[in-house]
Amino acid sequence: MNKNELTTKASYQVTEILAQKMKPFSDAEIVKECVVTVCKTLFSHLPNSKQILDEVSKLQLSDSTCMRRSQDLAANIALNITDELQQSKYFSLALDSSTDITSISQLLLFVKYVSKDCVVKEHFLGMIPMTGQTRGVDYLNTIVSFFNERSIDLKKVFSVCTDGCPSMLGRNIGFVQLLKKHLENDNLLSFHCIIHQESLAVKFGENFSCVMKQVVKIVNFIRSNELNRRTFQEFLKELISQYGDVLYHTEVRWLSKGKVLERFFSIRHEITLFLATKEKEYPDVYDFSWWLKVAFLTDTMCIMNETLTRLQGHYNNIVTKMISIVFSQEQKLNMYIEELSNSDYSSFPSVKTLFHENPDESQDVSDLIKLLTDLKNEMSLRFSDFRKYQEPFRLVENPWSITTANIAHLSVFGYEARDLKNELIDLQHDTELKSVFEEKKKNKAHYEFWKAVEKDKFPNLIDCAQKILCVFASTYVCESTFSKLKFIKNKYRSRLTSENVENILRISVSSQPANIDAILESCERFRHSTSTNVS
Repeated sequence: MNKNELTTKASYQVTEILAQKMKPFSDAEIVKECVVTVCKTLFSHLPNSKQILDEVSKLQLSDSTCMRRSQDLAANIALNITDELQQSKYFSLALDSSTDITSISQLLLFVKYVSKDCVVKEHFLGMIPMTGQTRGVDYLNTIVSFFNERSIDLKKVFSVCTDGCPSMLGRNIGFVQLLKKHLENDNLLSFHCIIHQESLAVKFGENFSCVMKQVVKIVNFIRSNELNRRTFQEFLKELISQYGDVLYHTEVRWLSKGKVLERFFSIRHEITLFLATKEKEYPDVYDFSWWLKVAFLTDTMCIMNETLTRLQGHYNNIVTKMISIVFSQEQKLNMYIEELSNSDYSSFPSVKTLFHENPDESQDVSDLIKLLTDLKNEMSLRFSDFRKYQEPFRLVENPWSITTANIAHLSVFGYEARDLKNELIDLQHDTELKSVFEEKKKNKAHYEFWKAVEKDKFPNLIDCAQKILCVFASTYVCESTFSKLKFIKNKYRSRLTSENVENILRISVSSQPANIDAILESCERFRHSTSTNVS
């Protein structure tokens, strides 16, 4: 490369870093100023120091230049993903929408597919601004246009995961139902995000919901008034408390309820004393039965939060793992009910602590058992979409653990049940493949076992396994990207266009970096910066 070409490449690299860190492009000039200052200090004793400074000063890092660079980088990433999708046999979608700071509903699309080299890939596909209504038909028309513009065959989609809003999962005019009609595919798999369902399952009866409301009222009394909050924080310091403040409750955050209750119960004595000094009438804080419910809710929500945390993250993005986590939680609820019935509070440390502090109080836990029973029943009613495929999906974990009756359910993928049964029996009697599987399992790489299976002998089973690995069980990737969207398009950058936001999101979210060398090859000419303000 010549000098101008190297300068341009460096400009792309700086832009990529800024986009990955979601920083404003106007910061690029600060970066340049810092580099020049560092060079002046570090290389001043070198004979070619002036030459180094001259080269650095040629970096093209104005905000408008970085914006164009980000467009090129994002376009390169999008083109590579589009090419792979056009060549893939099938893919699954995860989609969710949320409103940004300018009240525009932004629809995020993520895709998961198997590449030519049999690697399961998950990528950010696009962000579509929904400027009008957000009905099921609006989502359908928008997504159909999106795929048509990119020449991607939407009929390749075999699974869709969404949140549970009516516009997505409505029985007649929801997006999923309309998509099935549009594709003329009644076997299209649709899943309601397993994390959303787990969060929705935690419902309190009237007996306990009033307790949570009272906790929120007390927290709001302390935090909503600036003087009260400062006084409370100083009060906690004087008492050398474990914590320095209470937490606000945010309904839309999955873990908020549990964290608020945990903090509230941990500093219950301090809160009671503080309310007494303020002469605020909250008689519940002097009632043992009310604190017992608070303690129980704290322990219950900590248990559920632990499950929700395990369901999040890219390390748990395989549907079988997520199903196992949820259904094991169901079984644990039976254990917790049995423990409470026998006055065993080992799984409920807050309740145990409260009874230890108040040994003379009645240990009637019938209300607590009823809440756990209601929670267990609620969880049993939910997850029907995943429960149906719990056994068949174990094909990817251990094909020797399922039966021909289980495998027949995978005919929903478009294969003959008879062919699937025959291939499964042949596979289960192949001792060589079983030894390969055992070896992969020892290295915790048993999902890679399917790369070693001969495609000529087991074409249907391999396709089924790959499709299972491509299923989105949650919209976690969308939710985590919304957090980045909120960070990028904030009140200081509210005028960013949807196109520029999408470009930054694509660069920051993508696990597949742009090919800068390929971008440079397509450039017609290279120019260095003519700016002299930092030379």
